[in-house]
Amino acid sequence: MAITPASAPAPSPAAATNLIGEVCKKSNIDPTLCIATLRSIPGAASAFDDIKALAELVMEAAREESKVLGEMFGEILSNKDDAKNPKFKHSLELCALDYNEAAIFFTTRGLGDVTKSLEIHSALDNSQNCDGELVKITNRGGAGLIDDSISAAVQRWKNLYAVANGVVLYAEDVFKGNPVDDGQGDDDCGPDY
Repeated sequence: MAITPASAPAPSPAAATNLIGEVCKKSNIDPTLCIATLRSIPGAASAFDDIKALAELVMEAAREESKVLGEMFGEILSNKDDAKNPKFKHSLELCALDYNEAAIFFTTRGLGDVTKSLEIHSALDNSQNCDGELVKITNRGGAGLIDDSISAAVQRWKNLYAVANGVVLYAEDVFKGNPVDDGQGDDDCGPDY
């Protein structure tokens, strides 16, 4: 599911304005771009006054965009003959893997815990690894494999990452060491019983 712009009404309560402002300040991207990214997330406008609800929507959007990018790199591998060239194939496989793996870091588990920002940064590490692979592809004469749709999707992902990171950093301030329990326990093994 690709994230598409949605016309979201501007939030009116002061708390919503404050939440958006704080998240965007911590996102370290242009505030206008941050707000546009937030508004592009379906349902986000109704969560502009609830950090946990907003976090769930932002994380879902970033997780889905990660999967979309993984699929896009997989489609290049499947559909472009030049992609099968050993000079490019490994780099494209790594990019597909990097973005598919990045998706696992976008959860609300541990939201508010100071280690969550380290966890979510792992998704950025994956993206930066792929950036390096894309440079290799270009340097090896494969620039034609990476079209504008990939570049746009990578930029969209980076915007979502920045907003997700802003949400996580703001949640650390709000929850002050009392992380949100998502009912999934402290591991990836499912609910606590």
